[in-house]
Amino acid sequence: MLPGASFSDPSAKTANVGNPELGPYESENVDLGFEYYTGNEGYFGVAAFRKRVTGFTITEITTHTFADLAQYGIVFDTLSDQQKKAICPPIGVCGTDPNAFSLQFSRQINSSSALTVNGLEFNWVQPLDFLIGRFGLNGFGITANLTVIDQNGQGAAFASSNSTPAVALGVAPHTYNGTLYYDNHIVSARLSGTFTKGSQIGVTNQNGIPLAALFQDDYKQWDFSGSVDLSKIFNWGTQFQATLDVINIFEAKQRSYFQFEDAAFTYYNPGRQYLVGVRGRF
Repeated sequence: MLPGASFSDPSAKTANVGNPELGPYESENVDLGFEYYTGNEGYFGVAAFRKRVTGFTITEITTHTFADLAQYGIVFDTLSDQQKKAICPPIGVCGTDPNAFSLQFSRQINSSSALTVNGLEFNWVQPLDFLIGRFGLNGFGITANLTVIDQNGQGAAFASSNSTPAVALGVAPHTYNGTLYYDNHIVSARLSGTFTKGSQIGVTNQNGIPLAALFQDDYKQWDFSGSVDLSKIFNWGTQFQATLDVINIFEAKQRSYFQFEDAAFTYYNPGRQYLVGVRGRF
């Protein structure tokens, strides 16, 4: 939003220009929810929502002459030697007026397009004592969540053939997660899994290619966390607890791609992490 300009490349061919007239996102929301309690902490819930979002910020690229940078306090003499040589090769001394040099202005503007997001969310928390408690296995339970999203963009970002409707980046069509837990006030353990459907994570016109965007692959991860209250086991007067966390048990990998699934863009292998700790209160 700052009313200034800077260069994003060493050749001074693209200037990033601030836009103090940017407006905020605006959203009109309708939400409806229902919950049914099954006893103790157990419940089942469902929620439906609809959001209409306007004011998306998008990148506008226009062509100007170097003279237009004077309003931002940038003149030819303020450039680095490398930038001068890019404008006036090979030694940075122009035989003609450098202000006639063409360059691109890149700035953020508010899109006239709108985005409607419809969604459903389901939640379930259920202790299993009523089912397996008769076998002396009290303390088990499950939690689960499912979210389904449908996006619908109206209107093009620009009045051109390379325009695309608005989209909420990084919002998966559906996600779900579940946890199996055990807690008997001495030992606590949780095994959790989460799944995220692949989605668009970058706007179009990536790497200068019209309509090309960035996408994320499907991702599934399993984690474990547990703790033991040693003070209750050994009847210590002070609270003392040992913990163990295992993150990404099956070493899931994260990958994004450039428009087509076989065009890998990023690849990240975080591996498996073990965290062992102790906590005490004196």
